[in-house]
Amino acid sequence: MATWILGQSPWLHASRVRLRLDFLPPKVWSHARNRLNASLAISTQSPSSIEVEHMPLPHQAPDISVFEEMTAEYTLAVSQSPSVYTPQTSSGTLVNLIRTEDYAVAESLRKEMVDTNIPIQPHAIYERAARAVLQTKGLKNRGEAFSAWFSLVPTATEQWSSFKDIRQQLFRGSNYLNISLVIRFGLIMASKGYIAGDAQSQVLSTLARYASPATTERYISQLEMAADRLSKTNHVEVTPKQWASIYSLVIRNQVLAGREEHALQLARVAATRKRQVTDFTFSFLLEHSPDEAFTASIHELRKKISSNPYNISDVWDKRTCSHTDTLALASHLRYLRRAIISTNPPTSYSLSDFMHAYHATGRTRALLALRKKAYQHSHKAKSLWVMAEMLYHRSRNEPQLTLVVFAYHFHMIGVPRRTILKIMRLMSKRRARLSQRTSLPKHMLNRQYDISEKLWPTPYHTALVWEALVWLTPESDHERMYEYLLAVADSSASQKPISPPDSKFAPSLLQLPKRAVDAVHFSPFVKLHAKRGRPERAAGVLKDMARLGLSPGVVQWSIVARGFAEHGDPAVAVSIIERLEEDAELQRRAGVSADHADIAPSNLDIGLYTNVLRGLILARSLEHAQDMERRIRQRFEYVDGKFRATDDALRLLRDLERQMEN
Repeated sequence: MATWILGQSPWLHASRVRLRLDFLPPKVWSHARNRLNASLAISTQSPSSIEVEHMPLPHQAPDISVFEEMTAEYTLAVSQSPSVYTPQTSSGTLVNLIRTEDYAVAESLRKEMVDTNIPIQPHAIYERAARAVLQTKGLKNRGEAFSAWFSLVPTATEQWSSFKDIRQQLFRGSNYLNISLVIRFGLIMASKGYIAGDAQSQVLSTLARYASPATTERYISQLEMAADRLSKTNHVEVTPKQWASIYSLVIRNQVLAGREEHALQLARVAATRKRQVTDFTFSFLLEHSPDEAFTASIHELRKKISSNPYNISDVWDKRTCSHTDTLALASHLRYLRRAIISTNPPTSYSLSDFMHAYHATGRTRALLALRKKAYQHSHKAKSLWVMAEMLYHRSRNEPQLTLVVFAYHFHMIGVPRRTILKIMRLMSKRRARLSQRTSLPKHMLNRQYDISEKLWPTPYHTALVWEALVWLTPESDHERMYEYLLAVADSSASQKPISPPDSKFAPSLLQLPKRAVDAVHFSPFVKLHAKRGRPERAAGVLKDMARLGLSPGVVQWSIVARGFAEHGDPAVAVSIIERLEEDAELQRRAGVSADHADIAPSNLDIGLYTNVLRGLILARSLEHAQDMERRIRQRFEYVDGKFRATDDALRLLRDLERQMEN
């Protein structure tokens, strides 16, 4: 019985003792070993040892009556014990460490196994370690550590995986879109046999949208080489249809990023590699063709590599709808249910107005149903809904919630990420007070549908973010934010990656799409300087816009002109009006249509005059204000009652005239 107990003692397992001693420093282990040897050393010359050597063995068998009888309890215990103990392998120990989430010790063991050339058996559990690398903050050599763990997962033929958790962390859980990690993720997937599929498509779409064209083309070449290696070793073939889907997806995303020339170049590369491109992609290229030479090149390539060159593109019968302002709320809801998933969706302003009207009734069920339909339909419908929510908060003067909605749904690209995160951290400390103060509707607080990946922001979304930031941040941060906006605009125009001086990712692989910044992004800074009595700096912003190739619109000129009228020289405001009138006349003589002119239609023109008139009245410049009234009545043949804003300004002018007379 004693012998069996000693054989079952868990503290005598050699592998466990070895595992613990291996983690002792070499010096400590050396001292312990010396002490152990000294304690076990018995002199062979002692009298007791000599007596033991010459002691005779017993001649009779031992008396077994001193032992207990073998009962059923002993028999059961012996039958349950393993007869032979099998030591645990290093790969098994590594798997157990990952299972217990002891990632630091697992990393040390993995490195030791690599250094000693001990093979590591592939296992699906190593996805957890790769995800833990992505989640650990402040980790150095994150890319190398991620590659080391992720390369240990089984191949697609051994055990297929969707890599849902890793994809969610890369494309949803991080506030920074790390292009280098995305490339590592895609290439390791390709080496495991995941050339085509949802995960690889997500990588290709992201690179085509936010990496340089050279980086994207180099990645596709690496995919081709990975496919060749797989066909030679594992006999895994990528079909021509799958290659056509890969090239077509990248070409369409290049077009959406405003890189039509690079998209055409990639189509030529596909032709040299004897890859096909879907006819839908060629139709997409034709829709975004900038000139006739581009169109001719597309037709030439279409005959060579189109999957169906004789296909006739469908002509969609887009649903038209009358103005919904006069519709009842129920009718408006029925229209939105159909239109939000149609080829002719409603505008985000229409959705925002419906949110206002429906929330005023005290109900939220229809809003939740509409959101569910948009989120389940497509990324485009989801982006439209989020834009409506941002406009909803903007109209309620809630810039903090505008940022929250954006950060939850979109990659922070083209916006000052650190500034947004700082504001959101401050908001989290007073979340209860904020929600009580703003009395949020239910559908804004309920996150019933968690998104699997973040969306790509459009210039419309980022323009609202910049506007919210300008009015949330202190005056001391505005200069730094404006410099960053100039860097973003220059990067978008020149198609070069942004490389801020304090960036820890150098060189940066992130490249903004073309036209990621428009004139609207600069409007908050123009308005800020004009309202705070700095019209010269507001005019300087327009000068920077012109340098970047952005034409200031009537809205920007109106803000600057009012700034000079209210806080500066009224004569400068009048000269701006006269210059705009001259440009409008030149365009009219040249036959430029209103759709292609920089000057907006007459209702926006009268808004410009009305805005300047208000500034002159507030500055109590009666003579210039009366001159502006004459311009309004002569140029637009204006009669009272036509526009409410203009009538209010003229009423203020009458009050000023009476005050000046008294």
